[in-house]
Amino acid sequence: MAKKLIWAIPMIFIGVLFYWPLATILGRGFTHEWVHDIFDPKTLDVLWFTFWQAIVSTAICLLLGVPGAYILYRRKFRGQKILRALITVPFMLPTVVVATAFSSFHKWNTTSAIWIIVAHVFINYSLAVRTIGSQWSELDRSTEEAAELAGAGRLRAFVSITLPQLRGAFIAAAATIFLYCATSYGIILMVGGGLIHSLETDIARAAIGMLDLPRTSALALLQTLLSIVAFTISIRRGNSDVDFDGEGDGVNRSRIDRRDLPALLLTGLVILGLLLVPMVSIFWRAFDSSKGAFYNFTQFNSHGYRDLLNVSVLQATQNSLRNMLVSACISLLIGVLLAWLMGRSKCTRASRFFDLLLLMPLGISTVVLGLGYLVTFSNPLFPLRESWLAVPLIQSVIAVPLVMRIVRPAIVGINAAQLESAATEGASRAQIWQLIELPLIRKSVVAAAAFACLISIGEFGVASLLAFGDQATLPTVLYSLISRPGGDNYGMAMAVSALLMLFTFAVVLLVSLETPRRRRNPQNASA
Repeated sequence: MAKKLIWAIPMIFIGVLFYWPLATILGRGFTHEWVHDIFDPKTLDVLWFTFWQAIVSTAICLLLGVPGAYILYRRKFRGQKILRALITVPFMLPTVVVATAFSSFHKWNTTSAIWIIVAHVFINYSLAVRTIGSQWSELDRSTEEAAELAGAGRLRAFVSITLPQLRGAFIAAAATIFLYCATSYGIILMVGGGLIHSLETDIARAAIGMLDLPRTSALALLQTLLSIVAFTISIRRGNSDVDFDGEGDGVNRSRIDRRDLPALLLTGLVILGLLLVPMVSIFWRAFDSSKGAFYNFTQFNSHGYRDLLNVSVLQATQNSLRNMLVSACISLLIGVLLAWLMGRSKCTRASRFFDLLLLMPLGISTVVLGLGYLVTFSNPLFPLRESWLAVPLIQSVIAVPLVMRIVRPAIVGINAAQLESAATEGASRAQIWQLIELPLIRKSVVAAAAFACLISIGEFGVASLLAFGDQATLPTVLYSLISRPGGDNYGMAMAVSALLMLFTFAVVLLVSLETPRRRRNPQNASA
């Protein structure tokens, strides 16, 4: 009974703050016209672009991610953790910053669709590397070594032995990357230049630009179905958890040798060419000012050229940090609680169903969710519509699934015999959690907290809809500066982007330098 009451806390949280506004906006828009909107040629074109660019982006991420996962997680060398942190920076950067970096490459006379795909690979490459690499680092090398001694080459051993064992990680990575690319908003909006539309940007255009609720609902329904299919495949065929901090215990990793040269060269080219060039270009433009190298960094207390902004960059930073603190605390509390409940659940079918329900916020348009808040919480009983709390609450809803997916593998990996022994000796549930479980999952909790903070800092879709006037956040201020780059606006935007990159790198590196957690118990890990 007590456990059922505990389940009520996250269920009420997700139900009220996610499913209620989502159902409200869908219900209000469903009329006889929405079926026609689904089969409208424009909708089909938007759906086709969303689908094929997400498929291509995902395939490239996986192809490039395999050698990266092998070098960064299966091999051992100095500076490995720094490189892992470096490749994670693009994934955690505000999409406005990424879009700015790639929109400047249009001068190379290539189509916007190509740069959209490149930008998506830039963002999601680390997700493929970490998801595949964390599981790869846990595999025993003895079978591969036996195959090589029997005459099988490395490629054959990988295809025949390693790849089947990594199947779950590949499916999980593919499903997650596909959804991130399919629900991308800032990249399509800015890199596409308003000429290319995906489901996400078309939802925003229908909801905000035309106030067309039937079309908004039709597009949101398509996106919801797409998310359900992707998450169902991930849960049933793959692994719904993302073990971001998995590194093995070092026994399965050996130093790089000559046979690793092709994978090493390809990984080096990806890191240098695909990841570092856009980031270095932002730093270069941040310091490139005729008024002095650090001039752009001294303008953060201004409101931009011709007072473009409602708030200064410093005030927007304060708003973002406040939202980050509220969002991270809520998402950490709910996410860790869900991870514990799911990790201790014995009913497989029910767990899969709840897993799907809890992962849905990752695949739903933040614009639809923000519009749902405007409609649902406008009455006196729930006046969130006019409150600054709406933004961090939605950010926490988005971050909860990721927190759960990071923490749950560590909880599942705790030796059950140790917990049973403590309970037999008279320890209460609270004491077992405080003295045994929490210390063992500390690194995963710290990693989850860091990623929750970075998600809040970089979130753009919800903030662009709900952060009014003096409640503007850093991403919305950046978008305003980049959209009207006259005077010192563009330089200020580059300076803010450079500092955000340094902040992101510092946070990820600190998490990576944490003492590696003990290797998961194989028996528990398979639960």
